[in-house]
Amino acid sequence: MQPKGIFVITSVYHILLSILLIEERKLKNNVLVIVEITPNIESLIAGLKKTEWFDDVILMIGRKKQKKRAGKFTYTFNRKKIVDLIDAENSGLNTIKNGNDNFDVYICSPDSAKNYFMYKYKNHDKYMIEDGLKSYVTEAPSFSKKLTSWLVNRPIVNGFDRRITKVFATTPNDLPEELKVKSEKLNWKETLKNLSPDKLNILSSAFLPDIDLDTESLFPKDKTKSIILTQTLNEDGVIEHEQEKLDICIDFIDQANTDIIYIKPHPRERTDYKVLFKTDSRIIVLPKLFPAELLNLHPNLKFKKAFTAFSTAIDNLEHVEEKISLGHAHFKRK
Repeated sequence: MQPKGIFVITSVYHILLSILLIEERKLKNNVLVIVEITPNIESLIAGLKKTEWFDDVILMIGRKKQKKRAGKFTYTFNRKKIVDLIDAENSGLNTIKNGNDNFDVYICSPDSAKNYFMYKYKNHDKYMIEDGLKSYVTEAPSFSKKLTSWLVNRPIVNGFDRRITKVFATTPNDLPEELKVKSEKLNWKETLKNLSPDKLNILSSAFLPDIDLDTESLFPKDKTKSIILTQTLNEDGVIEHEQEKLDICIDFIDQANTDIIYIKPHPRERTDYKVLFKTDSRIIVLPKLFPAELLNLHPNLKFKKAFTAFSTAIDNLEHVEEKISLGHAHFKRK
């Protein structure tokens, strides 16, 4: 394992796990590449550049723009060409290999938008960092899909590609067998607990430069609290209509029975909860662009109940009396 890492991410949760893996492995001079998919995630770049964890933070176009640049035929049958197309317009990516070439590539949730790194850095070790529930419930591709990918030199997604030699996961034994055999435990929870106060402040400021999660006005100590972790259910096609998602949220609100009900929106959601629930004085909508796991940094912040459809973030919340999750199976199409 090299002393430097190139971390490729699409979500704020990925950023948190990357930082904590850097801490655990004592990596230096790292580069963070943010692949566009999460709205406004580029607003975090300036703050992340100020931290000691990354020497540089680079924004890269996502799958839709890559496909448009290459054309449907090339993207499907000769995807390797995206390397030259992306390099031609992104000088930041071209500078990664300048100087120190001793680095590994850490890909959070390997998907088609990150194929660039599989092609370009073929002589570098490539590792996967888990992506919450998706990493544990996604089945290995069939033989025919593997054969098709091999014939057109298209990397297999979700860590099943042979070029991904290691998978870092919170609970490796729960991974599909093909990932389990090349897995290693990701001790991010212990690492987060052991960060110094200075580093905890830097971490919080990187995601929330204008908000103090420890403030009494946001989390009053004399009020009972519950939290709802929402998800991209309609945006990702898990359910058909936004109203179905809102009905679930309303049901959670009815069950909460606390003085304050916090809604933590998923960063990719288009639903505007502030507008929808503006007349309910109990509801406070938290910012989108921070991982819910940061709420654990405040030991005096306690929730009577936490609700979600099936987000694994609820498992990561520590100061909760009762956790209510509908479960992934609840949404399987019949």
